[in-house]
Amino acid sequence: MQGRRESGASRRRPLVAGTLTILVLGVTLGLVSTSSGGTSTAKAKPAVVISTGKGFGEVYAAKASTLKKTLFKATLLPANKMSRNIALAGLGRADKKVNYNLALQCWKNNGCSTGTGGKLTVAYIEQFGENVYRQMSKMEFILQALTYPQVGRIIYKSAHSDLNQGIADFKAAIAQKVDLIVSYPDFGDAMLPVMKEATDAGIPVATYAWGFVTGPGKNYLTVVGEDTCKLGQAYAKVMNTQVKSGDIAFLGGFPGNPLSLGWQNCEKPALNSNLDVVATEPTNWDPSKVQSVVAGILAAHPDVKGWSYEYGLGMAQGALAAYKAAGKPFDTVLTLRTDDVGMGCTFNKENNPNLKMWYYTSGNSQIRVAFTAAMMKLKGAKIPPKIVFPIELQNQRVRDSCVKGYPQEASATSLIPLSLLHRMYP
Repeated sequence: MQGRRESGASRRRPLVAGTLTILVLGVTLGLVSTSSGGTSTAKAKPAVVISTGKGFGEVYAAKASTLKKTLFKATLLPANKMSRNIALAGLGRADKKVNYNLALQCWKNNGCSTGTGGKLTVAYIEQFGENVYRQMSKMEFILQALTYPQVGRIIYKSAHSDLNQGIADFKAAIAQKVDLIVSYPDFGDAMLPVMKEATDAGIPVATYAWGFVTGPGKNYLTVVGEDTCKLGQAYAKVMNTQVKSGDIAFLGGFPGNPLSLGWQNCEKPALNSNLDVVATEPTNWDPSKVQSVVAGILAAHPDVKGWSYEYGLGMAQGALAAYKAAGKPFDTVLTLRTDDVGMGCTFNKENNPNLKMWYYTSGNSQIRVAFTAAMMKLKGAKIPPKIVFPIELQNQRVRDSCVKGYPQEASATSLIPLSLLHRMYP
């Protein structure tokens, strides 16, 4: 593993106006600020790049603006040195030019030949891909793959919520001798045998969105994302200070999925004794099911004061409808993982002082980091079993997630170009 290389010249380079904060970032993280910006006019400000060196076919560098867009702040990088290198390499590739027409075709067709003649075949294998979040992750995967000329073929499979099909898709990828697999293991440890089978066959398997199953680093390559236990603790802090006492409820995705279990198992013990979790229900991340589940919980517990969940747009489309059907004002506290634009815009439209909302980044771009980790493994890098991003929840009243110009289904922290998002969701 190659360490940081910081030249005396780069340390002495004069700062451009407005980069003092980035200088502090460089000192804090031991990073380098370099100038590689535009030259179209004499007064053009150079882009600030956060860099820690290079190795294993990658340059560990990303624009500070790219990091801020997808992480809220350029400082919110993994603490572990190699994890930070991988994150910078993976997220930095988002600024590489690729063929967006090909990317869109590949996205619509669930795979494609890249036309580069590259020898590598890469696969995104998941058990459920039928919501916007997953479709955006699919596009991030495709865009990342297209930054590597050595990738000649891209495969995508969704098992449509069928465990047996999910297992079969993994086995088919192994039989095709793909070179790497990225996945979100919706069924948790039930996917472990095929993930281990791929690993034993020399195929690195990386998960994102904290798709944690047993034995990262041994049974599969690595898990990328935020520590969902800490996410649950961050949720609890909001509930403890904003709700303080009374009934709250937890919603989740598929039963047993690692993302929901991760925060639920850690939020509950971190709540103060005056808060009572009256329901913990799966929704399969389906807005229509969110509506029916929330309606059922409200019928049994009409005084629920707060909801913790992952899927912001699902909450906007499902929970609000359930409240309106019950004739109840949407007076509640929400802690959510995703920053879907539609949830933020719904919050603003409601204009309700009794509605409060905190959210995290959707983390679609985490799949890029997982992809790059697997590519670096093919080059012989030692990959950390966990690549962990820090958590900083955002208050909707302070940081508006209703970002102008973005489709309601999208997340503005995604690194998919806005023009391409509009073609995906016209």
